[in-house]
Amino acid sequence: MSLFSRPLRATCSVALLLPAFLAGCAGDKQPTKFAPLRYDYLSVMHLNAGTLEIEDATQQNPVAGDISANAPTPPAQALRQMAQDRLVAAGASGTAKFVIDQASILHNAGGVLVGQMAVHLVLLNSGGTQAARAEAHVSQTMRPDLSKGDADSPANLYELTSDMMQRMNVEFEYQVRNTMKDWMVDAGGTPVGSAIQSQSLDAPGAKSSTAAKSAAAAAAAATAPALATPAVTTPEVTTPTITTPAVTVPAITTPDVSVPDATPSATVPENAPNTDTASGSTKKTSTPSAKTSEPDPVFPAGEDDDSASSSTSASTPKVRSPEPGVLKLPKK
Repeated sequence: MSLFSRPLRATCSVALLLPAFLAGCAGDKQPTKFAPLRYDYLSVMHLNAGTLEIEDATQQNPVAGDISANAPTPPAQALRQMAQDRLVAAGASGTAKFVIDQASILHNAGGVLVGQMAVHLVLLNSGGTQAARAEAHVSQTMRPDLSKGDADSPANLYELTSDMMQRMNVEFEYQVRNTMKDWMVDAGGTPVGSAIQSQSLDAPGAKSSTAAKSAAAAAAAATAPALATPAVTTPEVTTPTITTPAVTVPAITTPDVSVPDATPSATVPENAPNTDTASGSTKKTSTPSAKTSEPDPVFPAGEDDDSASSSTSASTPKVRSPEPGVLKLPKK
């Protein structure tokens, strides 16, 4: 027979195991305290405006199913803190208005968290007219770590908000320095141009290392010798005088060309008289007939003695016609 009954043994077992079970539950306890999200360790953007206004438009346009209010630091509160830490109105007039357009977290099917953030910054002149505008949008989807509790546990919502805010700081500064470069000033209100400075997005705990690097750089700049900017003298440009040389054109003399008389000379017949222009006398030039041994049928008695003496040599014998009755017929 057993010393203890079965119900009694079961009760004792529960009593012994209960402390161990409670200790295990205490070890899995979720964190209840979260560090506030601050951004004063990032670079400050000074705006040429007299005042800075921050407006939360999400209250007038709520999103159905939004669970961002359950986060340790709601997204809208984190965006407002970013504007307070990083925007400074350093001008004399005008208004810079920072508007939170969207800041929501939705718990979609499958345990997925979807976050949305949207802001814009406008600069208004003293008359209320918009002079410049910059916008920034960030969205992120996260599959929560169930080891930190439920999908919509504070730890998961805090992690999603922190991640989106890091991206928003980068996007917002980029948009402001690019679209509002003419409205950026330094702490004293002097325009600084459109240079974009790089800034580490480390956690606030790393602020000391960043500050140390900045201090070292400032000390090195203070000890470095000043560089004198050389004076640039613009040389005087003298325009040379262009003189056109005188061109002497030589006189062209046309040569005197004697053109011979093109009138053809008349053909003088053989028996034409020769006129001597110098003496004015006319001479008859006769060309002697071809010498032949046969009698001349025109002048059978031969040429006249006077004409023959002037045209032929004295040694040439005269040819006369034969006596009558002497002619003979040629033989066949």
